[in-house]
Amino acid sequence: NDGSDIMEFLRRQMQQRPVRAVGSGFIVDKSGYIVTNAHVVDDAVRITVKLDSGEEFIARVVGTDELTDIAVLKIDAKRDLPAVKFGDSDKAEVGDWVLAIGSPFGLAKSVTAGIISQKERETPYASAFQRFIQTDAAINRGNSGGPLVNLDGEVVGVNSQIATSTGDYNGVGFALPSREADYVYGQIVKNGKVRRGYLGVLLDSVQPEFAAVYGLKEKRGSIITDVRDRQGPAAVAGLKVGDVIVEFNGQPVQNSQDLIAKVATTTPDQTVT
Repeated sequence: NDGSDIMEFLRRQMQQRPVRAVGSGFIVDKSGYIVTNAHVVDDAVRITVKLDSGEEFIARVVGTDELTDIAVLKIDAKRDLPAVKFGDSDKAEVGDWVLAIGSPFGLAKSVTAGIISQKERETPYASAFQRFIQTDAAINRGNSGGPLVNLDGEVVGVNSQIATSTGDYNGVGFALPSREADYVYGQIVKNGKVRRGYLGVLLDSVQPEFAAVYGLKEKRGSIITDVRDRQGPAAVAGLKVGDVIVEFNGQPVQNSQDLIAKVATTTPDQTVT
């Protein structure tokens, strides 16, 4: 055999060799429901959950949501398990102390501390439903899916991404707010997936110059820039390009992202004003 045959043999051997990966998660219900990141369990053949007690259980995936990178797992421990509670991420403020808990580099039960650096942070690879809590608590590979908790021990975020030039901690980490994570968790447990509302339009936020042209007293709201789906709910309701939406179902609309969030968390087949 020549060298190319040997390289091809080694390549096939590497492809067939099982790969182990480590991530984090947290129990949110005493019956054994666990929240983690979807990318932690993507393409997994076998998922093993190791508890603080040292016990190990095989987990099944209840459902995943790629748009928020959240997965819900279930283990059967045949007993009630200690569980954490979701806090209200809307009440968290910049400067609040937080702790990131997880298994960075496989180092289980590691805790790092920091503050909330910013809220509603968008990142280049985020979906429209990922507006993160930014923190300087150290988050590294293996922390994904672990909880970001406040000083009351409530989960205010799910550690999801880092901004890095090296692949490791650079002082900037991102956690999906608990408000969104809790909603996704509830939807997955109930339906096996997330059912989101949909308008069928493209949007832009009201800028100061738009507010002046439209004579708006407040510089807020969302402008329809294109009715993309001619059979969608917005088109059927008569909404047109140039319309400014300032209120959705009785709630004021701040900008396009705010409207997207409000529509998404309204389950389909409802009638709203």
